[in-house]
Amino acid sequence: MGRRNQHSREQQRDMAIAAAELILVREGFGGLSMRKVADAIGYTVGQLYLIFQNQDDLLATINERTTDAIYGHLRDRSEAIDEPLARLRALAAAYIEFAQRHPHRFRMLFEHQLPPAMEPRLSGELRIKRMFELVESNLAPLLPGAPPARLRQTAATLWGGVHGIAALAVSGKFKWAGNRDFERYSDELVSTFAAGLAAG
Repeated sequence: MGRRNQHSREQQRDMAIAAAELILVREGFGGLSMRKVADAIGYTVGQLYLIFQNQDDLLATINERTTDAIYGHLRDRSEAIDEPLARLRALAAAYIEFAQRHPHRFRMLFEHQLPPAMEPRLSGELRIKRMFELVESNLAPLLPGAPPARLRQTAATLWGGVHGIAALAVSGKFKWAGNRDFERYSDELVSTFAAGLAAG
């Protein structure tokens, strides 16, 4: 039986998010459901639907927290480095490191899609933008005078490659390459990319 009066709405929300993140870590994206979250915190599914619009709303909230965590990890790993190329290499390595440490959260961030009836959340979009601006700001010294659109496109191109390495690292499909030190791959990608920018 639910315990409607034991916690405030905000407390219930925090409990649900914490329980959902724990289930995600233990069972993966496919094992997460509103029923399991409700059972974990001792409330009914109906009570959860008074807090979250639906399961997609809960998952989007977790994804925002994951995006915040990635941003913090990237910033912490790079902010003490002065040289632009070294900062980019640190950002790439940190991104892959986060993916390997938190594979289920990383996968859900990119695999979960809101249904067509739900509008994209502005708060989520702003978090993604902030993370890419971190990449852009560190790429800008390698493209002096580049207009914002060019800088954004170049940053997206570079990070598409970094994300690919991270996704392969998480999936285990990169074993054929023969080296599991994924930072070496990201270092080579970033360094070669930067050399191409300098030459071009």
